[in-house]
Amino acid sequence: MRRMLPVELPYFTEAQEGLVRHFGLSEFRPGQAEVISSVMSGRNTVVVMPTGAGKSLCYQLPALLLPGVTLVVSPLIALMKDQVEQLTARGILATFINSSLTDLERAERMRRLRAREYKLVYVAPERFRSQSFLEALGEVGVDLLAVDEAHCISQWGHDFRPDYAQLGQVRKRLRPPRTLALTATATPEVREDIIRMLLMKEPQVFAQGFDRPNLFLEVMSVSGDEEKRQACTQLAAQGGSGIIYCSTRKAAEGMHSSLLERGVKAVLYHAGMEDDARRLAQDEFMAAKEAVAVATNAFGMGIDKPDIRFVAHANIPKAVEAYYQEVGRAGRDGQEATAVLLFNHADVYTQERLIEGNHPKEVVLSDLWNALRNVPEFSKGIGVLAGMVGASEFEVSAALRIFEREGKIERGGRGEGEYGLTLTEKALATHPHAPESRKLLQSLLEVYPVGRAQSTELGPLARRTGLGVEEVRHALGLLEKAGAVKVRRPFAGRTIRALEQVPFRELGVDLNRVREQERRALLHLKQMTDYAYTRRCRRSFILGYFGQQDLPSTCGKCDVCTGSRMPRPVPVTKPASASGKPEHYSELAATELRRWRKALAKDLEIAPFIIFNDATLLGLAAALPTDRESFLTVKGTGESRWERFGPKVVEICLMARAAGHEPVAVPEAPRVRKSRKG
Repeated sequence: MRRMLPVELPYFTEAQEGLVRHFGLSEFRPGQAEVISSVMSGRNTVVVMPTGAGKSLCYQLPALLLPGVTLVVSPLIALMKDQVEQLTARGILATFINSSLTDLERAERMRRLRAREYKLVYVAPERFRSQSFLEALGEVGVDLLAVDEAHCISQWGHDFRPDYAQLGQVRKRLRPPRTLALTATATPEVREDIIRMLLMKEPQVFAQGFDRPNLFLEVMSVSGDEEKRQACTQLAAQGGSGIIYCSTRKAAEGMHSSLLERGVKAVLYHAGMEDDARRLAQDEFMAAKEAVAVATNAFGMGIDKPDIRFVAHANIPKAVEAYYQEVGRAGRDGQEATAVLLFNHADVYTQERLIEGNHPKEVVLSDLWNALRNVPEFSKGIGVLAGMVGASEFEVSAALRIFEREGKIERGGRGEGEYGLTLTEKALATHPHAPESRKLLQSLLEVYPVGRAQSTELGPLARRTGLGVEEVRHALGLLEKAGAVKVRRPFAGRTIRALEQVPFRELGVDLNRVREQERRALLHLKQMTDYAYTRRCRRSFILGYFGQQDLPSTCGKCDVCTGSRMPRPVPVTKPASASGKPEHYSELAATELRRWRKALAKDLEIAPFIIFNDATLLGLAAALPTDRESFLTVKGTGESRWERFGPKVVEICLMARAAGHEPVAVPEAPRVRKSRKG
């Protein structure tokens, strides 16, 4: 079939004029014109386009050419804000409606939506839980429904989100004339699932341009955190901007501190930071010519900085899709850039533990349900709940998400409840600069006597002052800082209420679905691990993963084809330990031995050090014994421990050796002579 030239596409002339008028651009990027033509023709359309290829224009431009409202479903509040700010700066009527707004702000935006004043409205999928919102959309009508990050709708995707799974029913209710689903990374299987879940019939599918030939792909084996930090320091020293991804907030904070100590000007970004701190970090990264960001995967969506020269992953990502999406943020200017995975097999086991914790066992779900159904409302926090059922907070949080998804529990808003307020003598002499603080203090002085504790909620204070709830919360914090009022805040977590009182076995929770999702997550991780270990062209590996045919046998742009470009980190020499612990050992073996020791100690109801103390455990991780003789050379072992624990220790050490870890010579255990009885 002959491919149509852009000028032959329906609506091309109109789209070209809109591109110039609204966005100041003279020509489309590859693939954009075809997608926009499909959307304008009223076709349901699925687009798989790499990060940085201009997916957002594929719905923003049609939104301006179509007469009605375009509704954009997006997973991240930060991404919505960024896009709305950019559109508003161009004079385009766009807004977002989400949980970051005060009640008054949300009501005003809903009024303007009903008045058809907006061309684009951004929402999170959770917004469709609101019947009043759905009713408002039904009154207004939706000309185009755009589903961004559409892989979130597929339970086989790497970032499945339950609320996305309801979008098919939302689409059925709203009946938009056209629907556009967009994602940067989706295998053929995930594409089919997107089409099925959105109830699309014969949509036009565009899947193209996965290759990023200007990206050099490399995997570098590292022994631990110190080598990772050295490698990231070397990358930053090469110049240009870069992103260093870490799997946890703690890991990101450690990497960030280390880089600062080594003279690298880096910013930190993760979801646990305050909104203002995250915004400041992002602005600093975008503005600086040579900026380095250390971040979790919360950073990146909507980041369009063309001169990023490297993306490094300090921990293995959970899926090839996630990895390729993140490295795709480098080299958007078309110039050469580097994507480096700093690989330590111990990180794979950490990810496996996270996956298992994210899909809790039936006993955890059962014990948790029994704890919740025996009280009218639980309000003591996840930490207490975890202690009650003997599970980690991570597992309990995952179990609560499952119950919430299945409609078995209801959670209150964060920080709901009464505040305790006591005006101090300073209140009489305080003159706040912020107008909302002045208004709140005046209202409190009119109602509450100085020195007497009072209880109230934020809602009545907001109504009395004419401020929004968030404005009251902020003003209260300022007055507290000034010493004008003492504040006792309500329970900071979320209350949990069981919606049924039946035993767990009668609850009807779909455990097969939980286990299948766990299996899929582990499969995604295995595929990512296969990428790290592959001995064939890395570019071919990734393109084949996404279903591309006619793969080149060599690319000339990866470490397998041309050799490594990264200099090896300088080996770290640690001072000899007075405790007798080895200076070098397999971190992978140590991690797995600790995990096994902890589980066994729990089963035996004994302290872990009774099995092996830390020095012996590290000695085993250094020597990597493969039989009885080599096991007994490690201090702190012995015949009885060989009989009880030896085979399992050998199994773990063989696994570490298979991953390429080498044994280290350690001082042998002294030979003890048995005394003869006379």
